[in-house]
Amino acid sequence: MKALKHIPILVFCLLLLQCGPDPTISETSDSENATLRQFQQLDGRHQLHITDNDEPGEKLLVCATLVNKANKDYLPNQKVRFYHTNNEGDYEPVDNGDESSARLSGDAYTNMEGRIYIETILPGDYGSSENNRHIHTSVFGAKPEAYDINFNQYTGTMGRNFINGSDQHFLADLKRAKDSTLVCFITIEVKNPNTDSASD
Repeated sequence: MKALKHIPILVFCLLLLQCGPDPTISETSDSENATLRQFQQLDGRHQLHITDNDEPGEKLLVCATLVNKANKDYLPNQKVRFYHTNNEGDYEPVDNGDESSARLSGDAYTNMEGRIYIETILPGDYGSSENNRHIHTSVFGAKPEAYDINFNQYTGTMGRNFINGSDQHFLADLKRAKDSTLVCFITIEVKNPNTDSASD
């Protein structure tokens, strides 16, 4: 009978585990490694090095592709800003009223296939919440401009439900390259891109 009293607690604990994110990170496949090399060979204008080797945190390589949500066409020569928190979850903005002025930020342009390659770190959790690590993306001239990259391994059930109901938030699956560096591949579908501003 005593064992039966603990069943509700056990069920509650199991439910809590199901609500949390799955921290499993698999290794990149051969095809993903080939795609990563393609991104790493992009011209300098299509690459963004947000952090250097001295930045605290786990190194992260982001292979982002931007497409038009309406027709899935690539968005070439599109100016994009990326910014995020440091390893401790602080934006450290230059302008206290503007998170996009975060210390860890920068701009790059997509190539003809909508691609941008980013070297940075895995952002820390923001504020007092856990499992909310993300990278902000601003697509200049689009309406709206703001899109977020979230990570499967750091997104709980509530966050996942929110993202599933939004067309401005995207989930990326973190992988590990052979040298253990984190890698993610993400396609961002941009609503109402301004193709005139893409040539700025």
